[in-house]
Amino acid sequence: MSTRIDAGWVITPSGAIASSSVVFDVDGCITWVGPTDDAPSAERVVDCTWGLVAPGLIDSHTHLGLSWAKALGPIQGHPVYDVFWPRESSLDHDLVRAFAASSAAEALLCGTTCVADHYFFADASVEATTSVGIRSVVGETMATRHVPHHGPQSVRRGIDFVERHSTTPLVHPALTPHALDTMGAEALGEVAAEARRLGVIVHMHVAQSEREVALIRSEYGCGSVEKLAELGLLDQPLVAAHAMHASAAELELLASSEAVTTVYCPTVHAGLGRTLPAARLMRLGGRVALGTDAVPTQRRDIATEARVAAVAQQVLETDAAALSVAQAFQMASAAGANALGLATLVGSIEVGKQADLVAHRLDRAAVEPFTDPMAAWTVSGADLVDSVWVDGRRVVEQGRLTMVDETDVAAAAQRARADLFARV
Repeated sequence: MSTRIDAGWVITPSGAIASSSVVFDVDGCITWVGPTDDAPSAERVVDCTWGLVAPGLIDSHTHLGLSWAKALGPIQGHPVYDVFWPRESSLDHDLVRAFAASSAAEALLCGTTCVADHYFFADASVEATTSVGIRSVVGETMATRHVPHHGPQSVRRGIDFVERHSTTPLVHPALTPHALDTMGAEALGEVAAEARRLGVIVHMHVAQSEREVALIRSEYGCGSVEKLAELGLLDQPLVAAHAMHASAAELELLASSEAVTTVYCPTVHAGLGRTLPAARLMRLGGRVALGTDAVPTQRRDIATEARVAAVAQQVLETDAAALSVAQAFQMASAAGANALGLATLVGSIEVGKQADLVAHRLDRAAVEPFTDPMAAWTVSGADLVDSVWVDGRRVVEQGRLTMVDETDVAAAAQRARADLFARV
């Protein structure tokens, strides 16, 4: 059945168009975008004239199964090393499925239509994301040392996962080594070669902590990014999460590669007291997308990350023009699609792409009055998400999930959290 969405505004690559429509076919492929007065008929018409229809947002780095750490309160020490790892050794498939379903549901309700998930028990994440209807780029976290569930077999598990899910609907498998310090150069070189063979991206943490950088420098005599360059990883599709501890020379290395996208997680970076100089990296020619990462202090809300990104870079550079709203929107949409190898599929509203769409209400006091619809998007964000389509399927309608019951998902996650904490 063909569908036409009539909107007050539609955000296209050329800008926001007033009184416009989007039409997509039974397979979820967009067949027409333009003024409503000229729009072709469709078997189903959805009235969104009260708001703005935008491309679905893309969370280019997150850990869906980490929702057990939500609302932990103040953390003493480093969250990864001192809080997450000690408990993650007790995780299992069923726990991760419950946590990931809660995270995926939250992401959809915030207007995110695609998540790049990096966690243990990746098959559980696939079950979770497909159950709620969100698109995902998923990999099994691999590590040969230090990390829970580590060992040489974790590399094999990651490769097997990619091969197992090469045709799973809405799932785009990836190879996801944890980081250079937890993999070692030899194992990471193997992962890079397998990614080339399988034709998938590599998604990993890069220069995310002083501890990582110090270990790599003591072991290899260079920085993390420099070692990745030596291993050839900067010459193939790489999603490099964080990089806030990369040196100035390493930022130039990242910027010089057309295959690498660095993922900026501004709220997490702020919480750790050090941020990626994203605006500078972009001026150097680097590609930057946005991620939530998702630790205890935040939601899986990429719209908020876009706002925080703009403000944080303006403060960092003491320049109100350092990062514009339009740039932040691109980082949250098209740049994410490009990073994840999905640029021909999603990330913008264009004929030939899939209908991953979000309808934001603009008829609310939080937004009205407005002149610039892009500025209105930054105000509305996740709070005024009314409807979400993924691959042409309406998975959120009037602020409610259509494929699962939100209260059931939340209750299952709460039970799983109690189970996990009883184990440690």
